[in-house]
Amino acid sequence: MINESCAATVKHISRVMLSAVIAFILMVCAFTVNAFAGEADRYNVVISDNGYEYTIATKETEPIEILNEASVRLGAKDKLNIASFNAGIGGKIVISRFNEIYIKFNNVVKHYGVYSATVGIALDEAGVYREGMVVNYDEDTPIKNGMVITVDSPKIITIYADGKTYNMGTANSTVGELLAEAGITLEDNDYTQPAADAAAEDGMEIHVFRVEIKTVTKEEKIAHETKIIKDNSMDKGKTKIETKGEDGVRSATYRITYVNGAENEKREVASTVLKEPVTEVKRVGTKVVQIKDNGVEKYNDKEVGTVINGSYTYYCSCSICCGKNTGITASGNKVQNGMENPYYVACNWLPLGSIIEVDGVTYTVADRGGSGLSKTGRIDIFTPDGHEAAKKYGRGSASIKILRLGW
Repeated sequence: MINESCAATVKHISRVMLSAVIAFILMVCAFTVNAFAGEADRYNVVISDNGYEYTIATKETEPIEILNEASVRLGAKDKLNIASFNAGIGGKIVISRFNEIYIKFNNVVKHYGVYSATVGIALDEAGVYREGMVVNYDEDTPIKNGMVITVDSPKIITIYADGKTYNMGTANSTVGELLAEAGITLEDNDYTQPAADAAAEDGMEIHVFRVEIKTVTKEEKIAHETKIIKDNSMDKGKTKIETKGEDGVRSATYRITYVNGAENEKREVASTVLKEPVTEVKRVGTKVVQIKDNGVEKYNDKEVGTVINGSYTYYCSCSICCGKNTGITASGNKVQNGMENPYYVACNWLPLGSIIEVDGVTYTVADRGGSGLSKTGRIDIFTPDGHEAAKKYGRGSASIKILRLGW
């Protein structure tokens, strides 16, 4: 016989346990849903760190934050390539580590900075050819900062070609064979030092010289000659152009040799005269100048025979030089461009009609000028050749000797 009170108690306990189990199941389901929801926000990114690859799941979208999450730190010279990375989708972040290494060539140590992941790639980056050599690391050994790689060979040769340096090892080769091994081709006019058939020696430096030959044709000036005729009918120091000289023109062809881009030799191979030059004929006066004595020995502080260190400029009869175009000088004499040279000067510190000798040429003071010409020794020389000639003749210093004061 079952006790009814006990049965009721059992039923009550069963209901409580069932409720607890249901609550626990609901709590586990809620946790699982939230966990899956969190995982659904993540995506996979491959990190390639100097050849080592691994994958992380992340919610971050910035490459640097992803690397921070993966505890990856970048050095100052390390390179980051995100060309294959898509934020929020995936892809690859590639890190190239900068390492300083040392390569020892038969007891000669050289320093290099490389981004290579392995020894083989680093030696390629440094331009080290390894055929016939013994290397202390396998080609696929990972590069580490400060690593010393030794490359031993019976002979170490350095080749300089086309702006590049090649370090090569050989047991028994000629210069030409080493060039071929390095992939360096010589054209017909190229040459090397030492010669291509020379035997390679340890420590040898081979220089490759690229030779280019060009033929250039251009027009050139033929300078005209000047013929001097002494004329005793002209005063000493005065000149007259009887025939104006003209430069000629010729066509010249040159054979130019360039070595490694620099001009090495230039040789004329042909020439044709296109225009003959015209010889300039110049009459030079030899007649001793007879200066009429007017009895004036002194004017202010200036005396006949005094030599002064002065300066000159040139002017013509145009309105730019004179401020007018009448051509009438202060002495009343008329000047004009194109006339025979009268050998006049303008100055304010000597009386009109004075005669001076300027660097061996005799001039008459026939004109005045601005305040600048009041300074002792300052003169303006008239030229009948025009304004452009006056500018061309320019200015300079002169030795001035007073031969006569006034008319």
